[in-house]
Amino acid sequence: MRPCPVCESPVSGWTCEVCGKELGRPALAAAEAFPSLEGLELTELPGLPAAGLPLETTPDLELTLRAEVRAVPADPVPGLEATESSGGPDVPAGGLADVDLGRETAAEAPTVVPAAATCRYCRNVQATGLFCDRCGMRLPRPMTPTEVASAAPVERITCPRCFERTPADRPRCGACGALLPTE
Repeated sequence: MRPCPVCESPVSGWTCEVCGKELGRPALAAAEAFPSLEGLELTELPGLPAAGLPLETTPDLELTLRAEVRAVPADPVPGLEATESSGGPDVPAGGLADVDLGRETAAEAPTVVPAAATCRYCRNVQATGLFCDRCGMRLPRPMTPTEVASAAPVERITCPRCFERTPADRPRCGACGALLPTE
């Protein structure tokens, strides 16, 4: 039910029962909405009756879809040879014989990732390689145990303006750019 725009009472039909405002017209049947005209062919649509009119061919019209296509004689172009496209030899496809489809061997040993890495983009877990096999992005390189042991903890200073922790060797805050206090 929708409200009447004049008196705001609920209306279920096409006319408001309270004020008499006409809100629209009822839908017409297909025969009333589209009266048929004499001499026109009806289109066969779902829900409409078939026309049942026989199709007649025009005697002067050349049939191209149902009849054989005839070659149209063309005037020769000076300087060009007349060739036929249907008389070519049948060439088997299969690629080139002297193309190597294998991988090239590297002069140096490839870089080995020590542990399985998880791609940060598609979450693919992969044991070897520098690039993700699924999406092609570079995999994050996990730190080896020797790198973890050699990495010294970095001293950090809290920024007085934004309270971001920034390494002490930098003169400015990495977040807000404020000058850091020097000791």
